[in-house]
Amino acid sequence: MLTNYRAILPLFAGLLLSGLPSAFSQSAPGAPVIRAVVADSASRQALPYVTVGVMNDKDAPVAAAYSKENGAFSIQLPGPGAYRLVITSVGHRPLQLAISATNGKVSLPDTMFLSGSTRQLGEVQIVARKQLIEQKPGMLVYNAGNDIGNKGGTAADVLRKAPALNVDPQGNVTMRGSGTLRILVDGKYSGQMARSAADALNMMPADIIQSVEIITAPSARYDAEGAAGVINIITKKGSKRFSGALEVTASNWEQAINPRVSLSRDKWNMSFHGHFHRLQDKAAAITERTSLNPAGHTTQTLFQEKRQNNVMPHTSGELTVGFTPDSASELSLNVNAWLGSWPDGSTQTTRIRMANGTYADAYLQDARKKERFHGADISLGYTRKMKRPGQEFTAMAQVSPTGGNSFYNSSQTTEDGKFRSREENNSQTRNTEYTLQADYSHPLTADGAFSLESGVKSIFRDANNNYDVWFADIPPPAAMEFQADRSDRFSYSQTVLAGYILMKMKMKHGWYAEAGARLEHTDMKGKYRGGKDAFSNNLLNFVPTATVSKKLNDAQSLSLSYTKRLTRPYIWDLNPNVDASDPSNIVMGNPSLLPEIMHQGELSYAYTPSSGLFLNIAAFYKQTDQSIFDLTTTDANGIATTQKQNLAGNRMYGLNFSSSFQLTTKWNMNSNLNVNRLDYESRALMVANKGWATDVNINTMYKLPGNVSLQAFGEYSNRKVTFQGHRTPWYFYSFSAKKELKEAKMTITLSAINPFNTTLSQTEVIETAAFRSRVLNRYYDRSLKLTLNWEFGSMFEQKTRKKISNDDVKVKGAE
Repeated sequence: MLTNYRAILPLFAGLLLSGLPSAFSQSAPGAPVIRAVVADSASRQALPYVTVGVMNDKDAPVAAAYSKENGAFSIQLPGPGAYRLVITSVGHRPLQLAISATNGKVSLPDTMFLSGSTRQLGEVQIVARKQLIEQKPGMLVYNAGNDIGNKGGTAADVLRKAPALNVDPQGNVTMRGSGTLRILVDGKYSGQMARSAADALNMMPADIIQSVEIITAPSARYDAEGAAGVINIITKKGSKRFSGALEVTASNWEQAINPRVSLSRDKWNMSFHGHFHRLQDKAAAITERTSLNPAGHTTQTLFQEKRQNNVMPHTSGELTVGFTPDSASELSLNVNAWLGSWPDGSTQTTRIRMANGTYADAYLQDARKKERFHGADISLGYTRKMKRPGQEFTAMAQVSPTGGNSFYNSSQTTEDGKFRSREENNSQTRNTEYTLQADYSHPLTADGAFSLESGVKSIFRDANNNYDVWFADIPPPAAMEFQADRSDRFSYSQTVLAGYILMKMKMKHGWYAEAGARLEHTDMKGKYRGGKDAFSNNLLNFVPTATVSKKLNDAQSLSLSYTKRLTRPYIWDLNPNVDASDPSNIVMGNPSLLPEIMHQGELSYAYTPSSGLFLNIAAFYKQTDQSIFDLTTTDANGIATTQKQNLAGNRMYGLNFSSSFQLTTKWNMNSNLNVNRLDYESRALMVANKGWATDVNINTMYKLPGNVSLQAFGEYSNRKVTFQGHRTPWYFYSFSAKKELKEAKMTITLSAINPFNTTLSQTEVIETAAFRSRVLNRYYDRSLKLTLNWEFGSMFEQKTRKKISNDDVKVKGAE
């Protein structure tokens, strides 16, 4: 029965999305429509993204919208009657007008002007909640701060609800079926994300996230790295004299304390947030691998059962200090630091059965693995606004020192407890990155309709890895012997020099176009102890980008874009250190990896009427050359080795549907459906694999009386094709209830995650001419979570800040 539901769910979601524009309009036929333009009273310039709300005669909000880039807005009223129009914008006095809608008409001036104000935003009455999902030029925006289900969660939980994205139970993110993407925090590169994006997302508290920008077709301004696109996580910033919050969360799997505070005085402002987290990770896996001879007959079968249960303590913190000496200049300092201890200990049973039914070997293995890591990103930025509106210069510098010590101690015994062997592997990694960047924006016309952007950037990376291996087949207290042939020092350096130019054009009749080009030169060098097997590579990549869009009317628009992207391997992929903690399944890096290159085209349609509905439909095509993928091979003894390779290309095409809408004034919903086809092909390996995939998620929230809200979320992903096989479907769901105590400024949230399943299960299948493998993974994730959030001082506001965005290295584990 469950299988039938899984087959029907994607189809049902697609039908639901396709019917949204006509199903959820809440205004009566022929209802009056308000149209006007909002501008600044001093400069007479149009004000984009201004909040416009409509109140009825009972002071209840009935409609809301945002002004477009040209300052224009359009709101459809529920029907005839008396209303109050409220227009608010940061840095301006709110404007309120009484309006009367009779005979389907409303009398308003064509342009309404807002005057500047030094008053704080906290004095303005908020009349409507920002839409959960928005479309802005070149991106989709998920306003995570408006989603109650994010209380007490992590950044991985937030991205699960964002449009065009999917996140598996371990926190690995894909965009429209591809995992080679860049994740930025406040527009800047993070060494924490580069080490492991899945780990970093599980270390970041959800409550500090204001919004998530999903950039599917990045312009030439962005680094060329990130074949699938760019994700920018915007955190909450404070701009009041003093404000803050303290969040405490506890469940059967994790406990966390998340403080944050901000203050400002005169020309200075400061914000800080911290994260103290204890996470328990429990999982199990069953492996069955059958080795085949050239005739396709079974030679032996490997059976393994693995269990692991680890506690992972870690902490992180970020400090931002800003100084504005005058109205045109700003200096900012940002320090983000983290450290943790990430164990991966396990116990495993292994049996090897020959074709005649006899067992050739059987043993127990105990592997104690741990990674201790630390790092920091320290950046300094300067922004200068010139006399002409839109004319701006920014200069930024960043240093990112990171380090880690990973090791394992593995011992083997027979099933009756007799000693067989033991091995130790100690690996120390150090990496330092320096980044310098300058950008300049120049309006070519007085109205800013035509503008030019340009910039230069340099990145210098210096990494090294010392790894030593000891082995003994004699039980303690005998000493272990140093393995010189498996021990070495690997040094790697990478220099990236880049420059770009980008032309933006806002034309008549709703047309917009931008075209740009980026040139990146990459110099890579690697060597081992004593200089043996040294290698070097120089690459010059020309990266063009182009976008054309057309506003069909106030509610509909079309956009066509092309971009070229690339993904460079990082030291984690290049590191030749062999992980043999499981001697039947060896993992190692590949120093000879080259960057993969991707070409992408996208056609999208957006529908955003004044009723509050959001609908985005996108068709996309991607062609990837020199694709970086995991290749698993086996030797004559059936031992498997996994290593990343460049020996294949792939192409992907599909459709993505994202929507957000209100069923009633108290009930809203957002959903995301992705359907794509992935085709792998390697002439060198004579392998071709292809197949369709579907991902769908639904998030809904209902408001009850007494400041109580309920939320439900569910995500389902069906069978996924990999280069050598596929992964079976998986699903994830949660329920939340929130109670707001407004006088105490406290929020209590109770969440149930996967309450009806003890584990989440997924099987990884590999089928080749030499072997067939099935690995059933089970992740223990059923939990009941309680979160208390207390805010003090004034409410947080969003404040934009320029920062470094090193979005150009491949994240560990991305595929």
